[in-house]
Amino acid sequence: MNKKIYLFATLLAFITMNACEDVYDHVAAPPQAYEQEPGQSVSGFTFALGDDVSAPLLFTEEMLADESPLEAIKTTATPELAEGTTVTFILEASDTDAFTQVVELPSTSEQNSAFVTAATLNEAAKSLYGKAPEARNLYLRVTAFIREGNSAVRIPGDVVLGPITVTPVAPVIETEYYLVGAINDWDINNLEAYQFSHSGKDVYEDPIFTILVNNLQGEFKIVPKSSKEAASWDGVFGTYEATALEGELKADGGNLKVEEPGWVKITLNMMEYTYTIEILGEMNLTLYVPGGHQGWDPATAPTLYNRNFDFKYSGYVYFGGANTEFKFTSKPNWDGPNYGDGGDGMLSDDGGAGNLVVSEPGMYK
Repeated sequence: MNKKIYLFATLLAFITMNACEDVYDHVAAPPQAYEQEPGQSVSGFTFALGDDVSAPLLFTEEMLADESPLEAIKTTATPELAEGTTVTFILEASDTDAFTQVVELPSTSEQNSAFVTAATLNEAAKSLYGKAPEARNLYLRVTAFIREGNSAVRIPGDVVLGPITVTPVAPVIETEYYLVGAINDWDINNLEAYQFSHSGKDVYEDPIFTILVNNLQGEFKIVPKSSKEAASWDGVFGTYEATALEGELKADGGNLKVEEPGWVKITLNMMEYTYTIEILGEMNLTLYVPGGHQGWDPATAPTLYNRNFDFKYSGYVYFGGANTEFKFTSKPNWDGPNYGDGGDGMLSDDGGAGNLVVSEPGMYK
């Protein structure tokens, strides 16, 4: 029997199953087993996890950069196949053997085995579980094909193997970070007032931490929660370029430094271990609106707020009469800078600037 007739007979046996058992009686030898670990059998084929994924995998950046294939699935027994016939695979991964969540697992097939890369398994674990560097179980669903040349026929049935254990690569991200420095006399036991803000989401989904600080001028470092709780300087972050307004956070780095007075916004990206410093400068968070509507008393005047530290103030003021005059003050008195009409829609802090005016009564924003 030539190869093509043999392949046809073999594939026909898989497709028609019981109806064609006589084909096996004539052309299919008993399954050819190898000295391998037990697996799952379907239609005379037995598949098992490959040797490269049989032990837990703790990935590193170097492993992800290495594109060497890892044997994920191997064939441990087959019917007798025609010369030149091979088994190829499509792989999927899931976090459970029910495969409610499924991700495709790109693979290559060679010598009746399926191979993947470390980067592929790393991305599958993060896609199914999130980016945290914790040991994750992955189940592999195997769809196998018999291939000869350009022809391929699926072997009936799916095989689910696993789990394999994968720990994806990700930096350590703690849930809290703090400032310590000249602003608090370098007291690592007194950090509560200098905690970075965070969204409260999983830190591997949102690794951004921010803090707004007034008069930070001087040197400082970044303290993770673990170092704060231990009151230890181990693990505290600095940088290699003290006065740079952006850069990398380094555990062995020197102090960061802000040289200008006023408000500062610091943003940490702990997925990248980077920081940025935005100098906002001198800025009032509140403006008062004294005027004819309330007796020109800044202490009891309506207020506007700079909520985003962007020099944009907003709020509501009710003017009860037409042509009511008013000004803005930076303090609840007349001692600080005051702002009046500078002309052409501009504000002026010149003492001689005229009053601002609303022509109609009502609530204004």
